[in-house]
Amino acid sequence: MATNPTPTNDTELLHLCGQVVQGCLELESETGTQDTTAALLQERLRSAHADLAEVEKHKAERSRLRRELREWDMESERVLGRCRLRLAALFGNGFNDQWEAAGFPDGSTMVPEVFAKRLALLAQLAAYFTAKPEHESQDMRATTAICEMTHQSLSGLRADVDHHKSILQNAVQKKNATLKLLRQRLRRVIGELGLVLAADDVRWRRFGLNPPAGEPLPEPVAQVTLTALGQGSLRVQWPPALQALRYHVQSRMMGGEFATRSTVPGTEALLQDLPPGEFIEVRVIAATAQEEAAPSPASAALVG
Repeated sequence: MATNPTPTNDTELLHLCGQVVQGCLELESETGTQDTTAALLQERLRSAHADLAEVEKHKAERSRLRRELREWDMESERVLGRCRLRLAALFGNGFNDQWEAAGFPDGSTMVPEVFAKRLALLAQLAAYFTAKPEHESQDMRATTAICEMTHQSLSGLRADVDHHKSILQNAVQKKNATLKLLRQRLRRVIGELGLVLAADDVRWRRFGLNPPAGEPLPEPVAQVTLTALGQGSLRVQWPPALQALRYHVQSRMMGGEFATRSTVPGTEALLQDLPPGEFIEVRVIAATAQEEAAPSPASAALVG
């Protein structure tokens, strides 16, 4: 049904399904829809909400693990830096056989830039200090115990991040499968409504849907920007709204009633002859030839 496409955005899909469920519950006796229609869609909707919540939970856990991994990786660089300074005092700054025996890779005495090489160097330094305890330095915190502990923490967190990546992928796959079933159920409900409601029946709106024979309802204007120009004038600007053919610009004195000041086809209007020194609230209503969206949030400005 071209006038009621199935949303591809997850949030929009759940919102529409909630509206359809509510419409089914409220108008079940009027429309003659089966009493299982709302229940089946609601069941799919609950499953989708649960699966989406599970995905968000795993995303939060992945972020926590990644953050902890970054912190430990920074600590590993500090540990390796201290070990490097300790060994430089023993071996000199130039690379030689002693640096190679300690495990420094690539013919360099610098702390490796690659994560895997830093992880490997921690293990090699732990083994080196175990074999050469006289080269440890408690004062410089370059010891077997510190290298081992840092290596274990870093490698353990890396394994946790990789494992949780797999868990999240499975949760996303499950969520996508559930949303696919939800979309299929939604299409069946819309198809059933098409059998019991006329194409121009306004009750389609009660389900969050557009009457197939009518105009699509325009999207509301998201926000309004006001610029005081002085001499009792305000410039009103707003982003375009989907399906809108024109816009009603309404204003009021603080505490008063909104009244339409102008109707324009574009996304800007000039309000004049306003009382200087007064706060004015302005909102915009997107409209088609026959339909109007909900008003935008109101914005206020002091008239100059």
